[in-house]
Amino acid sequence: MEGTNTELTPSFTTISMNQVVRSAHVNKCNHLDGGQLLKWVDICACLSAERLAAYPCVTVSVDDLYFEQEIKLGDVLSLKAKVNRVFNTSMEVGVKAFCESLRNNTRVLVCKAYITFVALDKQAKKVKLPCMECTSDSQQVRFALASERRRVRISHSTTVQKLLDDYEPTPINMKAYDRVTDDVFKSNRYVKGADTSVESVELVLPPHANHHGNTFGGQIMAWMENNASISAGRYFGSEATLKSVDMVHFKGPSTVGDRVVIHSTVNNAFKNSLEVGVRVEAYRYEDGRTGPTRHINSAFFTYDATEDHREFPTFIPINEEGERRMKEACARRKLRFDRRYSLSQETSSTSSISSCGDLPRRSSIMINSSNSTMLCCSNIITFSQLASLRDWKVISSTGETELATREKDGVLSFRVTLNFNKHKYDAGKVFKVLRNPTLRPLWDSMMQSCDEVSCVSRDDSVYHLIVRSPDVEKSNDFVLLVSSRVPETESGSYKVAMRSVELSSFPETEEYQRMINTCSGFLISSKKNICTKIVYYNNASAQIASYITRDMAGLSKKYHTTFTSLHKYLNEHIGNNSNL
Repeated sequence: MEGTNTELTPSFTTISMNQVVRSAHVNKCNHLDGGQLLKWVDICACLSAERLAAYPCVTVSVDDLYFEQEIKLGDVLSLKAKVNRVFNTSMEVGVKAFCESLRNNTRVLVCKAYITFVALDKQAKKVKLPCMECTSDSQQVRFALASERRRVRISHSTTVQKLLDDYEPTPINMKAYDRVTDDVFKSNRYVKGADTSVESVELVLPPHANHHGNTFGGQIMAWMENNASISAGRYFGSEATLKSVDMVHFKGPSTVGDRVVIHSTVNNAFKNSLEVGVRVEAYRYEDGRTGPTRHINSAFFTYDATEDHREFPTFIPINEEGERRMKEACARRKLRFDRRYSLSQETSSTSSISSCGDLPRRSSIMINSSNSTMLCCSNIITFSQLASLRDWKVISSTGETELATREKDGVLSFRVTLNFNKHKYDAGKVFKVLRNPTLRPLWDSMMQSCDEVSCVSRDDSVYHLIVRSPDVEKSNDFVLLVSSRVPETESGSYKVAMRSVELSSFPETEEYQRMINTCSGFLISSKKNICTKIVYYNNASAQIASYITRDMAGLSKKYHTTFTSLHKYLNEHIGNNSNL
């Protein structure tokens, strides 16, 4: 079916899978078992990865999984997987799972997953993967967003430690718990962490592995979820519902013949939910001896109680190690919220993007060391979605500039394009100008001043901008996170994304009217590193709308004038490269 000359595109890697939920797949509440769902998601993603690689693939990591809908006995689970991006020896596969009710003729989203795979040859060595060509705008967007998610994956453990260093959770008063007697524990008012511990041993058999003998990652996760659900049930005293799986990283492989040991325990409880930590190890018998124990992976599962009306017992760690896990669970919980609501591609909002999901319209968020990575990635993701929109309506144009707007569901976005028809500027130099907002007062007459107030990373900084108001004498100010990215392919574009954040050192003052920028930025297109055009996008908030409505009504040409001034600045400071 797949010839050797087949063009490798994301569409080529698409895999669809449909499963009827039968009695063997459900728990006692007749809902699909979480471990079975994880197994199906991983298998579907693996098939997509292997279609691209043409080699056996193994799971390396799984990003956060959030389960939005319970699947009942008799429902149909529909999965679709597609490779989003190839890096070098690894690739990211995106999976969407939907629940289809044959009784009600409805179809709802269950979960989305991003899974990283590597391909292995016969010697179990990593294989350099073939390049994949993106042939549509939506594929280009997914390609770019995969890079931002990779940044979050790499920085995950560091971010958890930063959060623990910066925020000290409420200390545990162990002496107070020392006075709790066994009789009190028996009354179900308290639960010790040790009482939720579960250990299971599984033998890896051929059905659990691929034809090279490597255990499927989904099988490992299914065993992990089985253990975790028992730990959660011991705390709740009833069935628990799996709601999320924290970032899973596989440290090493397991193979047919291995004994896989799964340890699980409740790390912390939060009112009607809790976190279970799971550690997986493996060993095998070699020449009459037990071989060394290998760490396979660790993960964290979040469960909700199925009986919300009950008052659940107080959770108590029993030693310093338990206290550490309890505090780390608090940190991970915060990061889950940050990733879910700050890095979400598709959130419910008043502004929808038909081709890429919803564009979040958020107010500013306080930036700190624990959430800065997520906010920077969210900044690029949201801007990439805005830049991928279509159906723009041209309002006015001059020889080199064009103003266009897009209105949907009462939300206004605008776009300003500066074309370079006769001039040739080095795209990298143009990028250096636009990524540095402190230069903007030199070409934008509305900008009074701009200062860098915090450096987040080499590519991300926070700036304080003071801007003239179009309507009143009092100036406006912004605190903006500016994130810049260079193209990763020859056909890619330079990006400078901006969004409002809050910074404790720059509170709102009476001197200026604090403004909110939900999403804006520059897209710099180039050909052979020569800039062909600059496009400025802005998802206008109600506060910013007054800046653009004058131009829309034909009462001014402020944006045309501003970008003509930018062209003049580039010509004077970069020079015309027409002789290159």
